[in-house]
Amino acid sequence: MDEVKEYWSQRAVQSSQAATTNDIYLRRLEAATLIAQLKAIKLGKGARILDIGCGDGETTAAVARTFPSAKFHGIDFSAEMIDLAKPRSGGERITFSTGDVRSLREHFQPGWFDVIITNRCLINLLNRDEQYDAVEQISSCLCGGGYFLGTENFIGGQSAMNALRQSLGLQDIPIRWHNLYFDEKEFLDRARRLFERVELINFSSTYYLVTRVVYSALCKAEGTEPAYDHPIYGIATSLPPSGDFSPIKLIVAQA
Repeated sequence: MDEVKEYWSQRAVQSSQAATTNDIYLRRLEAATLIAQLKAIKLGKGARILDIGCGDGETTAAVARTFPSAKFHGIDFSAEMIDLAKPRSGGERITFSTGDVRSLREHFQPGWFDVIITNRCLINLLNRDEQYDAVEQISSCLCGGGYFLGTENFIGGQSAMNALRQSLGLQDIPIRWHNLYFDEKEFLDRARRLFERVELINFSSTYYLVTRVVYSALCKAEGTEPAYDHPIYGIATSLPPSGDFSPIKLIVAQA
C-alpha cells in the first residue's frame, strides 16, 4: 500500500486542480448522485457523516453545502491530500484529518455515524481480505439504520463498456495498477451478511457510454485525442442513467 499512498500524495502535489481524477465532470456527477441519495434517505438534524478517502475534500464540501445541519468529517491516508482539503473546512461542521479505512475501529466508536461515504476509495486496497474487512469496519461504525454510500468500481460494468469499445474498433480501457475492482455478485453476497439492505445503482452508465464509447469513437473517426474538458462531458452528466456500461456504481447499504 505504500506505493499506492505515494501515488496519491504525488497527485496531490502535482495536480491540485484534478487531484483525485482528471475527469472533473465525473466528480460533479458523483457529488450530485450522493446529494440526491442523501435527500432520499432524509437525513436527521445533526446527522454525523464520515467521508473516507475524501482526497482534496471537494466532494465533501459540495455535499456539505446542501445539508447545513449535518456534520461532516473527511479522512484520507495521504497527508498531502488532507493539506488540500483543510482550506475547505467549515468550523466544527466540516473537518478533515489523516486516516485509513483499514483502521476505523481504532479511531471511531461503534455506531457513531449516520452515514459513511466512500468515493473510489476501497478499490485502492489491493487485497480482497482488506477490502471486505474495510466494508465490515464501515458497517460497525454505522448506527442502526445508518447508510453506507459508496461510489466504487466493479468489473462487470468495466467489461460491458470495453465490449462496446471493441465493437467499434477501440482499445480496452485497462484497470489501473493501483486499483482492484469488485465483482458485483461477490460484493452483494458478502455485503448482505453485514447490512440489512444492499443495492448497486448504475448511476454513471450513460455518462460512460457517451464519454468513453461514443465520444472516443468520434475522436477516432476525426483523428483527434479525447479531452476531459470537451463539452460532451458536461452534456453527459445531465442524461438519465441507462444500462450497465460503467465500472462505477453507487453502493447503497443500510445497517
